[in-house]
Amino acid sequence: MTESGYVSEELMVVWLLLIVALLTAYLIQRRRFRWLPPSSSAMLLGIFAGAVSRLAGLEKPLRFSPGAFFYALLPPIVFQAGFAMKKRQFFANSGAILMFAILGTFISALVFGLTTYLLVLIRIVRRSHLAGSPFVECLAYGSAISSIDPVATLAVLADVEVPPILYNLVFGESVLNDAVAIVLFRSMADFSNRPFGFTTLPAVLLRFCILLLGSLLIGVGVALACAFVLKRLQGADNSDIPNSASYEIAVVVMGSYLAYLVAEVAGMSGIVALFFSGIIHSHYTYYSASPGSQVSLRHFTEFAAFVCEMCVFAYLGLQVATMQHAFDFGLFFTGIPLAVASRACNIGLCSRIINTWREHPLPLNLQKMLLAVGLRGAVAYGLVINLPRSDCPGETGVPAIETAALLIVVVTTLGLGSATGPLLRHWELEGKDDAALYGLSWAGLSDSMAGEHGGRGARIELEQQSAFHDWFRALDEEFLKPLFGGRTTSSRTRLSDVDRAAYQGVAPDGTGAPEADTEIQMQQPQGGGR
Repeated sequence: MTESGYVSEELMVVWLLLIVALLTAYLIQRRRFRWLPPSSSAMLLGIFAGAVSRLAGLEKPLRFSPGAFFYALLPPIVFQAGFAMKKRQFFANSGAILMFAILGTFISALVFGLTTYLLVLIRIVRRSHLAGSPFVECLAYGSAISSIDPVATLAVLADVEVPPILYNLVFGESVLNDAVAIVLFRSMADFSNRPFGFTTLPAVLLRFCILLLGSLLIGVGVALACAFVLKRLQGADNSDIPNSASYEIAVVVMGSYLAYLVAEVAGMSGIVALFFSGIIHSHYTYYSASPGSQVSLRHFTEFAAFVCEMCVFAYLGLQVATMQHAFDFGLFFTGIPLAVASRACNIGLCSRIINTWREHPLPLNLQKMLLAVGLRGAVAYGLVINLPRSDCPGETGVPAIETAALLIVVVTTLGLGSATGPLLRHWELEGKDDAALYGLSWAGLSDSMAGEHGGRGARIELEQQSAFHDWFRALDEEFLKPLFGGRTTSSRTRLSDVDRAAYQGVAPDGTGAPEADTEIQMQQPQGGGR
């Protein structure tokens, strides 16, 4: 069979698999099968399709492509994570989120990597199954596997009533953790062909800071340039321009991907740049677009992220049946216990530090749930297959590590993802708001309560005071929004009862959104994707 024949058959298999995965996800959401999240169903379908493809002799062209993943499938997911991020909740919990995402990722990577290297020294893991420098490979492996992907958990959390602080911490950590893990992995990869000495770790930390800061500045700078352009176009008369909304959406979408490309060309992290670009666009550029463009842009980013997400998990399932596995029993059987142990060290140590300053410390049942959401996903596997070989410069991939990482991804996604609902009930987190979580009454909520509507029937969300947030908000209102755009009093609009129900949902008593004739603010971009 010709190469073009393989390509057409591959596309047909993947396309059919994606359609079936999307339809299955729709049925799961409609029937509320919380025990099987959409991402888990896509992975199971991928495993089944991979087995069928292997029998048909199509396993080779269905190999997971790092280039397609990092340059086509991952960018829409990362951009949507930044674009849909609830900034007020993020900044209100920024201290805890940054602690888990940065320090916690370092802890997870070191615990996993150093323990794996210890297993090499005591010969539980065979040295011959690694590359020329097992110490470097183990640390890079730990950096990759420290990337969590709780998309299955977030789908359940968004569908049930849980304390808002739980969702905010899980979502906030997940969107930053990927970026931190990627930068840490790249920092380790830069030293894969150099001798590892006492000065190497400080050099890795310095490289990490340069990559993180440089990528952030590129993402913010390119996004602000796009916001400035669209703000200037907002004042022009666009009524006689056909499809003017298409131009506005193109500025955001193409400008965001430009930030990704600029960062990659500059040797930085395109994922970090893209994530912060999404935040800037949702805060400034979004409000300079016309109302029709805002709705279209929000739905387009949600659609693109969801489709790419389903495709990624389906492709991961395909790898289980189609890739040529190389088994090291030490790596294979210790991977999952080490993944759980490293996550436990992350949550335990960071929670102790966080609770020293929080007005409302993180309770033990919340910490246990944060431990349980440490699913590994496509980013972890995508990094592992890009693991540089210190024995063969220019080559990537250690087959035994790839197989072990794929096992961790599949087991945590299917196991912990499906266990989210039962664990929420077991630890008494379902059906509670923040006040119920801490056993607080209305009498003590005057300063720290942020209800959705301000009435006593509203769900209560506790917020930490943030001096940085207050300072930035003053700077933003006085200087940045006049220059780059953003939500102002002119962004308010009157919505019909149907539109309001779509934007706000129903009241806690199930009677519908209250005060149907009042004026409400346009909703910021939101979504459940990563």
